[in-house]
Amino acid sequence: MKKMRWITLPMLLVFLIAGCGNSSSSSSESSFEESSSSMIIAKNNDYENPIYPLVNGVKTPTYMADPFVFRDDDGTYYLYCTQTEVFINGTSRVHKKGPTFSSINGVDWEYVGDVFSGYTPDWGKPTAGVWAPTLAKVGEYYNYYYSLSVGGDDNPGIGVARGTTPNGPWEHYGKLFDSNEIGVTNSIDPYVFYDNDQLYMVFGSYGGLITIVELSEDGLSLKGGVEEQRENKVAIAGYEVTELNNYEAAIIIKRNGYYYLFLSTGSCCSGSKSTYNVVVAKSENLFGPYLDSNERNMFGPKRGDPVVVPSMSGAMGVGHNGLFEDDLGDIWLIYHGYDTKGPKPDWRVTYLDKLLWDETTLMPYVENRKASNHETKPGPYINALES
Repeated sequence: MKKMRWITLPMLLVFLIAGCGNSSSSSSESSFEESSSSMIIAKNNDYENPIYPLVNGVKTPTYMADPFVFRDDDGTYYLYCTQTEVFINGTSRVHKKGPTFSSINGVDWEYVGDVFSGYTPDWGKPTAGVWAPTLAKVGEYYNYYYSLSVGGDDNPGIGVARGTTPNGPWEHYGKLFDSNEIGVTNSIDPYVFYDNDQLYMVFGSYGGLITIVELSEDGLSLKGGVEEQRENKVAIAGYEVTELNNYEAAIIIKRNGYYYLFLSTGSCCSGSKSTYNVVVAKSENLFGPYLDSNERNMFGPKRGDPVVVPSMSGAMGVGHNGLFEDDLGDIWLIYHGYDTKGPKPDWRVTYLDKLLWDETTLMPYVENRKASNHETKPGPYINALES
């Protein structure tokens, strides 16, 4: 197997791209504008963590790991997460592989559908679950990418479905690739985005390298096929040792001339003992090198600037984040954690906090670098709610 190609400093200018975000653009765009004003806050859209979905109008504890949010052109937010049990008709809890929630304000979520209704993946291990999905708008379609894996899987993979709306109906295309085919250990946690009109996927998890590949124009296959991308994939973080200091759950955004790489590290799934946390590094080039404020690249353990860290007074095991914008261009971090003060302290539940930006390092973080918990705060600014 050939080694991954590395992008060196002299090649930075080849890939440098100008940012061009707007506050209504979808999550498939890698560019995010600077906030229009850090002094403006929502007056009619408060929130309180954890962000439980509504069942018959009442916030109801629900296990929701690995949340990802997409905002459609009409302003509606959609949330996707790892398979879980949801309430149907407000009474019975039913297991769904691809639960989908919607919201008009990024705070109050309601279950609206299941990506895997009527379809069971016919690839991967028979007991594999659907983990850590993401959504990207590709042309006029909505592509849903997901991990198919079991704990300790020696050959997990990433699949894709396509819908005509963010809530389907869905046409399933099955496996995009698996670890053996692409040559990346633990190929899960996809994130798909555009950069310079090219569609990319970044993926990878503990024990493997965080990797970028190019997708075809329709996003339903790898550009040039699996073999071409196996030979030309680019590693941007991680190290080939299976341990909890390694990284996963990559997301890349472009802001003010820098690419920001968000990663999760630590133990994700040990309840109040979980050390999971989000770190960030930045680069002038999509393909790296991504450096933290101490000028360390992300190819070793315990690197990156802290974005949100565990706290017994906030939440433990905080990580696997998504990102979305409000109508001011402020960026919100949505992630999971264990609410040590809540009714289900052993469940991963959803948290939401606004990103702030360090004026010296230019790195993002949430207030106090810990989750707000059981505290009422101004939420995302939505024009229709504030006008």
